[in-house]
Amino acid sequence: MFVAFGCVLGACAQTGSPARSPSAAAVEILWLPVDAGLEGDAARPVLIRNGRSIYVDGSSGVVFSVAADCDDVARAISEHFEQTEWQPRSTQHLNPELATSFTSGCRPHSGGIIQLDSNGRLIPRGPYNEWHGEWENEGGDIVSYVFGGTGRQLRGYASYVPRHVVEERRHKLGR
Repeated sequence: MFVAFGCVLGACAQTGSPARSPSAAAVEILWLPVDAGLEGDAARPVLIRNGRSIYVDGSSGVVFSVAADCDDVARAISEHFEQTEWQPRSTQHLNPELATSFTSGCRPHSGGIIQLDSNGRLIPRGPYNEWHGEWENEGGDIVSYVFGGTGRQLRGYASYVPRHVVEERRHKLGR
């Protein structure tokens, strides 16, 4: 009787390792270079795990800063994703008419940052450089990294967007 009961319980028990929660997966996906610092997120996440914000729709994000050359950071992030299931996208999912930065690298933008010293004199800061990369997996989830700054002072935002949110956005935008 005990053996039979044990067999029934064993058959009902889950086998294998438990599935990762969406928030745990998002935290693992949003990789940052070792020398990147975490910044505060102005949005209202439902959970913060390992510095990554998890939102109610299952998407997640992380704000970061890093003191490095823009192209070096782009290369490090791209090399990280080369070792994963994620494939680079040629265009931005929210702006499909705009290319990602994989072929162009960091690009200077006009305007830049204007900073004045205490006497009201202009402090030269150089051009503002920006990079935008996106990857998509077989399931249709999207990871994007956007960062930029002047010189070696960069700030950025990385996000993970699950397929159901991607599809909802496309539907709302009429695409």
